Amino acid sequence: MTKSQSGFSLLLFVAFLAFISIGLPDAVLGVAWPSIQNTFDRPRADLGFILFASGAGYFSSGILAGKAIDRLGVGRLLAVSTAAVSAGLLGYALSPAFWFLMVVAALIGFGSGAVDAGLNFYASEHFSVTVMNWLHAFFGIGAMIGPFIMAGVLAAGESWRLGYVIVAIASFLMAVTFVVTERRWTDGQHHSETARPDSAAVSHVLRQPLVWLQLVLFFFMTGIEAGAGAWSYTMLFEKFDLDAGEAGLWAGFYWGAIALGRLVLSPLSRSLKPARLIQFGTFGLFAGALMMTRDQAWLFQSGLLVFGFAMAPLFPTLMSLTPSRLGSHVSLHAIGFQVSAAVLGGATIPTLAGILAGRTTLTAIPWTLAVGAVIVIALETVLRGRDVHDESAPETKLPGVA
Repeated sequence: MTKSQSGFSLLLFVAFLAFISIGLPDAVLGVAWPSIQNTFDRPRADLGFILFASGAGYFSSGILAGKAIDRLGVGRLLAVSTAAVSAGLLGYALSPAFWFLMVVAALIGFGSGAVDAGLNFYASEHFSVTVMNWLHAFFGIGAMIGPFIMAGVLAAGESWRLGYVIVAIASFLMAVTFVVTERRWTDGQHHSETARPDSAAVSHVLRQPLVWLQLVLFFFMTGIEAGAGAWSYTMLFEKFDLDAGEAGLWAGFYWGAIALGRLVLSPLSRSLKPARLIQFGTFGLFAGALMMTRDQAWLFQSGLLVFGFAMAPLFPTLMSLTPSRLGSHVSLHAIGFQVSAAVLGGATIPTLAGILAGRTTLTAIPWTLAVGAVIVIALETVLRGRDVHDESAPETKLPGVA
């Protein structure tokens, strides 16, 4: 293995760890929320305030990510942003009042958005569709471990605050790793012999209809993904009367299904057009959501796994296709915008589902997911029809990547 290949392989390994670290805090809140609302005496729907605070930070960060990458470089941006996330998670653990949770949620969102956009831009430029799916599978692994940590803490009779301390420590270790590897993210041009072309102006990017179509798709797609993750614990614990430990395990299994799907389904992109893989996934979302609307615990649990497995290839494959669909000069900003749209959806749709559940019954939550899945199917169908690029070409083998 050459020195260049060795360095590239190290960055790939760090990228896998990084996706685990950004997945950890995302799913913890869904398990911790019933305990948090009891601590601060808040109604169920107030989860939306935290989601919107986090989403505002994430959205702002995604919008600014393109310029930040240009000025700081990927490595420095990842190091600073991950440190901000670890500080915010510690702030959760130390929070004296509900309003403080929203402040640190915004900080976590701002840091996570920069990490997400930076990693996705680097991966979309350097890695194949298959590797991109594997990377996002490790996000699912992190999102699965997070609920397990919090459920274990709660099952042991400890405070939810301890769970956030543990996750904060893991995030801090990732920040240290980014500091150590900072130069490797910018030294050399692994993906091509020529320098990356200058990015397009933001105004030019925002005038592209295909950009807006992808933004709306990311909004709804990630919104229903977050909705299932945020409310699955509450549904199982309150509607189906599972104990806290078992409900927490199933909340983790949902993210585990996403991780497994990305590991298992990603090789199909070698023989199946990525757009076709996405199409199959969208119909799977609708089937899983319908299963979750039934008033039987085993059907809800089965639907949750189907929903997660079908969701698996969507985000990473769409993100990986962005440079080929829009061009690298547009994708630098477009990927950040897609992250922002995804997080805005991740705050809006779970909040809407919670409000509807508060005014009716908890069954409103899976029905919201089902309606969102129909919208995703429609948007993806239009996007596929507008896409004039050939996605059937074989993937490029990258140095150090099997």
